[in-house]
Amino acid sequence: MKNKSVENSDIVYNSRAVSCSNGVSYSHGVSYSEGVNNSNGVNRSEGVNAGEGVNNSQGVNAGEGVNWSQGVNFSNGVNFSFGIINCFGIINCFGVNNALFLADKKKSFSIFGVEVSKEQFDEVKGRLYELLDGWLPKFNNAHELLKKAKGDWDKVKASDIEETLEGWREPYEAWKDMPQEAIEYLRGLPEFDAKIFARITGIDVIKGSEVAKKKRELVEKANKLTEEVNKLLAEAELL
Repeated sequence: MKNKSVENSDIVYNSRAVSCSNGVSYSHGVSYSEGVNNSNGVNRSEGVNAGEGVNNSQGVNAGEGVNWSQGVNFSNGVNFSFGIINCFGIINCFGVNNALFLADKKKSFSIFGVEVSKEQFDEVKGRLYELLDGWLPKFNNAHELLKKAKGDWDKVKASDIEETLEGWREPYEAWKDMPQEAIEYLRGLPEFDAKIFARITGIDVIKGSEVAKKKRELVEKANKLTEEVNKLLAEAELL
């Protein structure tokens, strides 16, 4: 039976009892939700695929018994939790994977793999974004197309957007023009790890600093030689 008891909904197919929802396919009992596919008993949720008994949740895939949670994938019995993968019986947890029956795992904050306080994290993140001044690594050509379209997304053809940059596992092209001020700020942090930074961005700050040091030394040497040449020329004029 198709589209039975459908009210105020869009893009509904082969579903039942759907109310005030969008993008619902092969689902039953969906209310005030969006992007629901092959799911049952979904209420006030978004991005739910192959899930059952989902309430006030987002980004749920192949999950059952999910309540007030986000980013839940292949998990069951998840309540008031975020970022859960391949788990069962989880409550009040953040960033959990491959766990059975876990409670009250708190949020953690880290910089270059070093755990820090929320205050330190917020301070560094805020300053970093100030120095980036709107710059972000771009992993496809969408923003280049947007620039050509003079900032109008309606004029950007989706078919022209590449899926990803070549060599996405080492996406150095996306990071190559990172603002130098932001790099220097990160280098000054006590948590900074040059190897991690190079692994992510391809930017070798150690090699870069060595090159910069060598350049300074050569410039200083050239300046001294110039002073000597000028001195000799001045002496020659007196002869």
